[in-house]
Amino acid sequence: MTTLYRGFRWMKTATLFSLMALILLMTAPSGNTQVTGLEDWSLYIDPGHSRTENLGLYKYSEAEKVLRVGLILREMLQEQTDIGEVHMSRTNDQQLVSLSERTTHANNTGSDFYYSIHSDAGSPSVNSTLMLFGGWRSGGQSVEKTPKGGKRFGDIMHVVLTDAMRIGSRGSNDTGMAWYDRTFYQGFPDNHTNQFPFLHVNRTTTMASLLSEAGFHTNPTQQMRNVNSEWRRLEAQAALWTILEYHELERPEVGILTGFLTDSQSGELINGAWVIIDGDTLYTTDSYESLFHKYSNDPEEMRNGFYYLDGMEPGSSFDVTFGSPDHFDSTITVTLETLDFTFVDVQLESSMSPRVVRAEAYTPVDLLVPGDEIEIEFSRIPDPETLEGAIFFTPEVDFEYSWKDEFTLVITTDSLAHETEYLLTITDQVLDKFNGNALDGDGNRQPGGNYELVIVTDEPDTDPPELLAKYPTMDEPTTTLRPVIRLVYDEMVEVGSLSRDAVQLYGPIGGNGVATQSSVVRGTVQLSTIGRQSIIQFFPETDLENQAVYRVDVQSGLKDRFGNPTESYSFTFETDAPEVLAQPVIDNFNSGISGWWAPQMSGSTAGIITEATERAHETRIVNFASGSTGSMRLSYGWQEDAPLHLIRLYLPPTASQNRRFNDSYVVQARIFGDGSGNRIRFMLRDGANQLEGSEWYTIDWIGWKLVEWDLQNDPVVGWVNGNGVLTGQLYTDSFQMTSGTGAYAPTGTIYIDDYQIVQYEREPTSAADPVADLPQQYRLEQNYPNPFNPTTLIGYELPVRSEVRLEVFDMLGRRVAVLVDGMVDAGSHQISFDAAHLSSGVYIYKLQAGS
Repeated sequence: MTTLYRGFRWMKTATLFSLMALILLMTAPSGNTQVTGLEDWSLYIDPGHSRTENLGLYKYSEAEKVLRVGLILREMLQEQTDIGEVHMSRTNDQQLVSLSERTTHANNTGSDFYYSIHSDAGSPSVNSTLMLFGGWRSGGQSVEKTPKGGKRFGDIMHVVLTDAMRIGSRGSNDTGMAWYDRTFYQGFPDNHTNQFPFLHVNRTTTMASLLSEAGFHTNPTQQMRNVNSEWRRLEAQAALWTILEYHELERPEVGILTGFLTDSQSGELINGAWVIIDGDTLYTTDSYESLFHKYSNDPEEMRNGFYYLDGMEPGSSFDVTFGSPDHFDSTITVTLETLDFTFVDVQLESSMSPRVVRAEAYTPVDLLVPGDEIEIEFSRIPDPETLEGAIFFTPEVDFEYSWKDEFTLVITTDSLAHETEYLLTITDQVLDKFNGNALDGDGNRQPGGNYELVIVTDEPDTDPPELLAKYPTMDEPTTTLRPVIRLVYDEMVEVGSLSRDAVQLYGPIGGNGVATQSSVVRGTVQLSTIGRQSIIQFFPETDLENQAVYRVDVQSGLKDRFGNPTESYSFTFETDAPEVLAQPVIDNFNSGISGWWAPQMSGSTAGIITEATERAHETRIVNFASGSTGSMRLSYGWQEDAPLHLIRLYLPPTASQNRRFNDSYVVQARIFGDGSGNRIRFMLRDGANQLEGSEWYTIDWIGWKLVEWDLQNDPVVGWVNGNGVLTGQLYTDSFQMTSGTGAYAPTGTIYIDDYQIVQYEREPTSAADPVADLPQQYRLEQNYPNPFNPTTLIGYELPVRSEVRLEVFDMLGRRVAVLVDGMVDAGSHQISFDAAHLSSGVYIYKLQAGS
């Protein structure tokens, strides 16, 4: 009999930690209060996370932002109300406070309400508020935790905070307001299995409670507001009004003027704009020099156009002048609201001249193919009536122009001769449509000066699309019996020239290369264009025979945009696939990409253009050969001057698809490459809680390719805490992507499908041990995570099939759970332990195995 012990800490209480140095108790001063009625009420403010945790965009963390909102709210309560007491879980960026420390301290203070302040993370395109109070479903009804109050507080804040931030909200399915937390995370059954709140701060606090999510720190627009100190005051003001309404108290009168300043044509938010009242500049919007240099190296990356003026006479009327160095002043008469924010958004007319900011065609202008239209984009809207006679080619040719939109001019080039140099000129008789300034053609930021563009035309294109690459071949056999056949061409193939039978697969064929009509392999043909290249892919509908030769016939008549047709073409390839013993799927993405974090949600992601970086579910670009109906699309963009480029597509260990396995497998994924020269790799976490990855794979292919990592034979590369050795049970941490070591594309899109592990029949060797893959001894691993809340994973290894009993005990020796009790096969195993029903503290788990 083998008996092994380990201990862990269930973080539900803080009895093991000292709070004296971490938590400061704050009480409101007496006297000079504007609002009465809170003297018998106390509030616990919990700014979520600690230090710089949950890093958002622009290197500014959720923890830093919500702390400052909490401090401002405390100040407002103490100075503007007669509140009894205000407590806080943390008051600076140095404190590290756990969840259980927060809730235990809150319970010890006897506070009447617990308010947890957060912001959310996700795709850069989403931004909304969310309110979560403790609750669940029982007997077909929604049940709020006792003491009640979180729902009412959340319903009020849902309106007040959302209106203040002027963004969307995620209201509950039943009321459209605040959510019962367990229904938000686990849906609306008649009965939830766990009849208690889902979130720790709602579950373990002994007072009414609410957690708010004030927008997304992964949304660029929102995060550029979050770094502004007055924006944080706006959020705190909304929280103060929520508290007053919760107590049915009247708001005191306020005089707050706020809004956004934007360019009237582009809609771009304006940096360095001023707000002047009675001749005094009372506010200047943030700029790179004043603020944004702390968060970005790019002077053009960040702008919020936000202003906020407080402390003015409620209900008063006055003139306000708005302007900027690049815009004309605009004076507006404002009358302040008395019980709410006065929102005044102003569009300012630019005083700058129009400039050409982009000139391009489908082919480069220094090798332009006559017939390709040239697009000229202006920084401001030109007056179309001033273009007559202001645009010409030298040597002179006939052409036409039209407007793609108000900013973009489209010029035809059908009359241009091949292999000829031209000068396209736009004179400064072109004027701005609104301010009348002449074109700044020479780019010196002053009106006047012609714009000139040198154009060199290419030689005539008489060549058909050329086949650049193909897969599989006789030299590169397919290692799977359902391969994707790839044909890459050097230019765009016209869709209309591709018939459904353009690519046909025959086989197996004999040594003479002859195949009968009956040996045709049915499949799907798909044409895709990546950049200026096209790829034709054939997806077989059935498995091919192993150790056999097949022939691919590509019919003639594939045409480029000039009508140049290809001739017919054939090639052969061989199948050479190892025998598959097991092929468990981790994620086929058919049902979506649930569980996978957006790149911006991981603090490891760095050096990205966030607006260009996003993961999404895809249903058009999929591996039809496997019957797939979904894939995961990853669009990316790298910041040019960033010291590190990394995208981490993280899959939490608790995700339902995150399968456990050992190192006898080969990790596989189909990856649709974009030929960008960027790199991708697999990253796992092992039984020692270490991060171990594959080598980087350079994405030098276009279309679907099977990418494999043989855990027994291929290199293992440690990352962060990894040591290059796979230990115990493994599971997915992430897919990771970085820029190339040589030339690479700064933007692009790839797709991931059929993520799985495969166990092959391996060739025995003279030194092979048939049980070498099995553990050599009994082993009980440290649980992960530890501390945890509320679930943790416990791993163990058995060298032979054994009778196993895995138990959990508290520190008094009482058994609180039996996790395993019975026969278990030899190998590595892992089990999840849910301690939500237990008191917090330290526990011991014991493994008994063998006779």
